[in-house]
Amino acid sequence: MPVRLNQPLSSTPNADENVMLSNLQGNILKGHGRDRTAHVFLRFKPGKAAAARAFLRTYARKKLMIASDQIKAAAIFKREGRASRNPLVTRAFVSIVLSRSGYTALGIPAADTPNEAAFNAGLKSRQQVLQDPPKNTWHTGYRGELHAMILIGGSAALPTDVMSVIVETEIAKLVATAPKAAISFVGIERGRGYRNANHDGIEHFGYVDGRSQPLLTEADIDKELKNAGTVNWDPAFPLSQVLVKDPALADPNVFGSYFVFRKLAQNVKGFKTAEENLQTQLETLATSVGKTFPIELAGAMIVGRFEDGTPVVLQSNDGLSGAVNGPVGNNFGFSNDPNGLKCPFHAHIRKTNPRGDSVALGATLASERSHIMARRGITYGNRKQTLGELQGRPSTGVGLLFMAYQADISRQFEFTEAAWANNENFVRPGTGIDPVLGQSNSQPPQPQKHRAGWNDAGAPVASSLFANFVSLKGGEYFFAPSIAFFSKL
Repeated sequence: MPVRLNQPLSSTPNADENVMLSNLQGNILKGHGRDRTAHVFLRFKPGKAAAARAFLRTYARKKLMIASDQIKAAAIFKREGRASRNPLVTRAFVSIVLSRSGYTALGIPAADTPNEAAFNAGLKSRQQVLQDPPKNTWHTGYRGELHAMILIGGSAALPTDVMSVIVETEIAKLVATAPKAAISFVGIERGRGYRNANHDGIEHFGYVDGRSQPLLTEADIDKELKNAGTVNWDPAFPLSQVLVKDPALADPNVFGSYFVFRKLAQNVKGFKTAEENLQTQLETLATSVGKTFPIELAGAMIVGRFEDGTPVVLQSNDGLSGAVNGPVGNNFGFSNDPNGLKCPFHAHIRKTNPRGDSVALGATLASERSHIMARRGITYGNRKQTLGELQGRPSTGVGLLFMAYQADISRQFEFTEAAWANNENFVRPGTGIDPVLGQSNSQPPQPQKHRAGWNDAGAPVASSLFANFVSLKGGEYFFAPSIAFFSKL
């Protein structure tokens, strides 16, 4: 029986699906789960393709974690926790992705190279599509060609540790064994995950991050059904959301996935100051008409969630996440908020996952869902953390290493950015750009309209721009080839 691409991975994979899992890199169907990472960027030197291929073949055979092992490791970690000594849990997670120019530099035939429009063009050429800043403003290492990225993940011994010994040891081994005549190291980005007091992952602005993922395995879907419910939002997505046939192999059961990497700097001081100013402004407006405006509601209307993860479409205050280790609310839609009175149309999570909003514009729900990506990002930069809260407000040096897997970069990542986040008229004319990630051709972008009340059509409205606190510093489009691809090199 062939791989069932039109549904999530079954809890009892068939024979062909087991072949697929043994040839698929980890981190695609579910996140690797490590809280410290290194993202090592490589460039292959001209005339040395054979040596570079030989190294990748050997390194991949020894280091890559296959999807089936990652699924096993996740189950073991769930039972045994951080104290586990099982090799699948304690070993470093490693994956390798290649850019279009990387395939060329390795001498891979065109017939064996993934063929997707955005991937072929590369991120630098997509400035007009994405409204990205010019590449001369990117960090230096990203301005030239990036041929490959090796992701190394491991857990820190203590939550306060800046680095993981497992990760640093693997970096040292990689640098020591790579042939210097054939491969140059362009740079290393280190990721460090942070969690709040409820043990949910958070980004540097202080909000829970990583929810609303497309769930691609029955095991993860069953867990979501049990913990948070799936009546109002279906988290189940087919394998075709992220998997595409690896063109280098004739075996129909061998797959890979397109991968987007973007380094996003966050101006925390600017964001939090603007958030507080907006809160004060809306509180003053509400008071002027004899009403109150709940604390932190302004920030929730910008993000679409309160800092603890409570969706603002469900209530006007935080606290819906429940007890420690309780699930962050995700069983919600926007059908009961057709005019954006609870969750504004410009809110980040509504802009990037409209949950049926675009159906009113003529799209089908299936087509809307086809744009969703499997996000695997991690924060970068070191900050002190006390009692689960981030301390200090840096304006530089921190941000997000945005990463996402998908079956089609043009249809998924680029559509989400251009048609939703950056579109000032999605869902309604005059909505404005996504206040967190949005970029616009308008100079300046048109302001968003901020209502001084929750679910109150008569509340006064403030018109002001909330934007430009996240900036792109570099990135590239890649493909995560199959394990069999590397064996064939």
